[in-house]
Amino acid sequence: MLLFNLDGVISTEASISVLDRGFLYGDSVYEVIRTYGGVPFALPDHLARLRASAAYLYMAVPWDDAHIIREVERTLAAAPKGEYYIRIVVTRGADQRIGLCPEPTTQPRLLIVLMAIDPEPHFNSAGVRLTIAQRQRTSIEALDPAAKTGNYLNNILALLEAQQHGFDDALLLNGAGQITEATTSNVWIVRAGVVETPPPSVGILHGITRATLLEILQQLEVPHREVILTPADLASASEAFLSSSVRLLMPIRQVDETLLPCPGPVSQRLWDALLEVMENH
Repeated sequence: MLLFNLDGVISTEASISVLDRGFLYGDSVYEVIRTYGGVPFALPDHLARLRASAAYLYMAVPWDDAHIIREVERTLAAAPKGEYYIRIVVTRGADQRIGLCPEPTTQPRLLIVLMAIDPEPHFNSAGVRLTIAQRQRTSIEALDPAAKTGNYLNNILALLEAQQHGFDDALLLNGAGQITEATTSNVWIVRAGVVETPPPSVGILHGITRATLLEILQQLEVPHREVILTPADLASASEAFLSSSVRLLMPIRQVDETLLPCPGPVSQRLWDALLEVMENH
C-alpha cells in the first residue's frame, strides 16, 4: 500500500503542479528511511543529511526537524500496522512560469511517502551480480553525489546499462577510474581480513547505514579502513557487499567476470550486528 502526506494532508493520492521544479528539473532533495519495529531508523541523521543536501542546492527548508518528525509520525499512525519504506521529499516548489532561475516567491513543498515493505528484514544470501558501468559517476565538481537530490539520471542510466547486460546493478567509477558506489548503495570489500570502503573524497553519498556499519566495525574491533579502490582490487577480495537504508546489507556474488564467496562470514556477522543495533535504537 501507498500513503502520502503532502504539506500536512494525508491521503492515498497526491498531486503537485506540472510547474513544480522537482518535477521539471529534479530540483529537490530527499531521504529514504525504513522502519524497524514500526519506528523510523536513524531519522534525525537522515534529516541532518536532508538539510545538508538542501543547503548545497541553495534551498531553504522552512520546517524544523520537530515538525517533519511529527508529520512522519502522523503518517505512520494513519497507515495499517507494519513496516514501511519512508521517502521524505522537499521540492523547491512551483514557479509561476517555466525558467531555470527560481522565482523569489516560490515556496517549498514537503512530501512524505509510505510504502509497505516486508515485516522482517531478509538477508539475501544469494547476493547480487554487478557490472562496472561505462558511465562515470557524476564528479564532485559538477554535482556532488554527497547531496541527495532528485536529479538521479546518472544512477538511472547506469542501472539500465547494467540490466541491459544481464546484471542486477552497476558499480560506478569516477573520472580517475576509482570505485565510488553502486546506483543506490555504498560498496565494501574484505581483503586479508580488513573491511574496506571508498572514502567520501572519491564522490559518494555519505550513507547513514554506511556510518552505522563503520561504528559497528569499530565496536567489534574488526580491522577496517576507508581507502581508494580500483576494479583491480576486486580480484583480491575475499567477499564484498553493499549497504543502504532499505537493503541494509546485501552480499555481492559477482562483479563482471570476478566471482566472490557469497555470503561471506564478515557480511553475515555485520548483518546480525546491524539488526541488533536497529532493534535497540
